[in-house]
Amino acid sequence: MNKKIIAFLLALVLIVTTFAACGNSKTPGKKNEDELEKTPDSLNIVTDEDLVKAEDVTAITGATDVNGNVVDRVGITDKNGHKIYSTGQKDSAGQLIYTTGKVDSKGNVLYTKNNVDSFGNLIYYTGKYDSNGKLVLIPTTEKPDYTTNERPSISNNTTTTTTTVGFESDKILKIEDVKRSNIQYFGGKGMDLFYGVKNCADGGFVTAGYSQSYDGDFSGISKDWAGHGAVVKYNADGNMSWKYILGGDSEVSFTDVAELKDKSIVAVGHTMATDIDAPLNNQGVSALIVRLDKNGKLIWMYSFPGDETQNGEFLESVAATPDGGFVVGGKAVSNGGFFKTEEDSIKAFVFKFDKNCNIKWRKTLEGSKSNNITALSVNADGDIFATCVTVSTDGDFAGITYFSSLTKNTVLIKLNKKGDLEWSHYLQGSGNSEYNAVYATSDGGCIVGGSYTINKKVDGIYSRTYGKSDGYVIRYNAKGDVCWARIIGGSGVDYINSVTEFNGGFIVTGQTTSADLDFAGEKAGGAEDGFVMILNEKGQTTFKMLLEGEKTDSATGACVLEDGSFVISGWTKSDNSTFKGSKTDKQSKGYVAKYTAIFE
Repeated sequence: MNKKIIAFLLALVLIVTTFAACGNSKTPGKKNEDELEKTPDSLNIVTDEDLVKAEDVTAITGATDVNGNVVDRVGITDKNGHKIYSTGQKDSAGQLIYTTGKVDSKGNVLYTKNNVDSFGNLIYYTGKYDSNGKLVLIPTTEKPDYTTNERPSISNNTTTTTTTVGFESDKILKIEDVKRSNIQYFGGKGMDLFYGVKNCADGGFVTAGYSQSYDGDFSGISKDWAGHGAVVKYNADGNMSWKYILGGDSEVSFTDVAELKDKSIVAVGHTMATDIDAPLNNQGVSALIVRLDKNGKLIWMYSFPGDETQNGEFLESVAATPDGGFVVGGKAVSNGGFFKTEEDSIKAFVFKFDKNCNIKWRKTLEGSKSNNITALSVNADGDIFATCVTVSTDGDFAGITYFSSLTKNTVLIKLNKKGDLEWSHYLQGSGNSEYNAVYATSDGGCIVGGSYTINKKVDGIYSRTYGKSDGYVIRYNAKGDVCWARIIGGSGVDYINSVTEFNGGFIVTGQTTSADLDFAGEKAGGAEDGFVMILNEKGQTTFKMLLEGEKTDSATGACVLEDGSFVISGWTKSDNSTFKGSKTDKQSKGYVAKYTAIFE
C-alpha cells in the first residue's frame, strides 16, 4: 500500500479517536481561556449589620402563671417565628422579663430579657419566685428546644438549637438492624486513602483517593512517581469494575468524585507534577480536574492556568448538575490566572462547568486568611449548597467575631443555578466550627455536618459541648430556616465527615474516640474509630455502629444505591474486627463496604 495512503489513514484514525474521546463535536474546555481576562464575581455574603442583632420583638402581649405555663396564647413572635411571652415582671434594672414557655433538662422554666451575647444569640435564664412574688433570674447554659414539646435532656437524641422552625413528618424512620454484604480493600503496602463515594446510574458506585503504594492494586506503576491519585469504579455487587491511576514526578491527589448525566466520571484534586497532560501551572500546586468515560478511559484533563509567580489552587469538592455539567469548589492562594483581583487575598471559589467542560460562571469569597469551599451538593432544580470554612475577618468575611485568633468558622451558602446568592448563614462559636459535609435534601433544603469546639461555656450556635471536640448536624429548609440541630459525640474527640439522605432520614459518618453518650454501649477498638449513625427525619438516632479495629480507622463518605442499600467509604490501619482480612501493613488501606438496612 502507498505510504501516503497509510499516513492518511493513520491520521484519520487519530482524528476519529480524538473526536470519540471528547464525547461530542465540541472540544472540552476550549472556551475556558476566554475567562482569564474576567474578574470573578464576589458573592458579598455579609455586612456587619447581619451578624449581631437582637431578636425583632415589636409588641408585648401574652402572659404566664407563676409556674411559667402560658395562659395567654396570643404572645409575640421573634424573627424565627418562635413565641415569646411577657411575664408581666421586670428585673432590678427595669428590663421586662419574657418566657419561652420551654423548660431545661432539669425542668426549670427558661426566660430571656431579649438581650443577646456577642454573637447575637439570646441569653437565657432559669427563674424562681421569691417570698415577695418577685421573679429572680439565674444565668443558664441551656437553651430552649423548639423541635419538641418534651423536656430536653442530654441524651443520644438531644437536639440543641435556639433557631428552629416547626418540623413535622408523616413517616418516622425505624431500623431494626443493618447487615454488611460486601467489603473491598484497595491499596498496597503504602498509605492508601479513600475519600468521598458517589452512587452511579448503573447501580454501582465510584470513589476517589490518594496513595503512596507501588504494589498490590498499584502494581505496574512507575517507581519514580510521587504520591498518586486513584479513581475506582465498583459494580452493583460491590466488586471493582475498573481503576484509573494518575501520577507523575511530584504529588497528584484526588479529593472528590461525581458521576455526570452522561454517566462519565469527574474527579477533582490537585497536582504538583510537571509531566502529566495537565501539568503544574504555578510555583507550588495547581487545581486538577479529570473526566473519564463510563469505562474509566480518559476524556479530558485540566489544570487551572497560572504562572510560576503564583502559589496555586486546590480543589476540594465536585457535584453533578441537572444540565449535564458540574460545579467544583476549593481554595486559591493565587492572585493570577482565574483569580486575578486588585488586592492580594485568599479566595474560596465555586466554578460552574457545562457538559462540554466550558466554564459558565465563577464566584469567589475573599479574605486575607484561609478560606476554602470544603463541600458542595446540588438538588434537582440546580440549586447549589456549599460550605466555606474560613479564618478571615476581613474582605467578604468582615464582621465575623472570634473568641481567639485563627479559629475556624463556616459559612453555609445557597446559590441558584446561575450562581446568584439566595442566602447564607454563619456557623460560628468561640472555638473551631468546621463543616466539611453538606447534602441537598429532596425537600429543597439541605443538611450539613461538621465539628466544633467551645472555648467558653455558652457561645455562638452551640449550647453545650460533650467532649474536646463534638460533631454537629443541622437540617435547613429551602428558605434557610433551621428545622433541627443536634450534637453527635461523647467525652472524647468526635467529628463528622459526611451526611447523606436515606429513606427520609440521614446517614452520618465520621470518626470518634468516645465510648459514652452517643456511643454508649459500643465496643471501641483502637485509637480512633470510624462510625455510621442513621438519624430519622427529626434528627434522632435510629441506628449506630462503630467501624473499628485495633488501630486507627475512618469512615469518610456514604452514598445510597439504586437498590436501597448504602455504601460507606474510608480507610483503615486495622486487620481485625470490622476490618479482618484487610492485610494492612503498618500503613492504611482504602475500603468500601456495602450495607442493607432492615426496617421495623
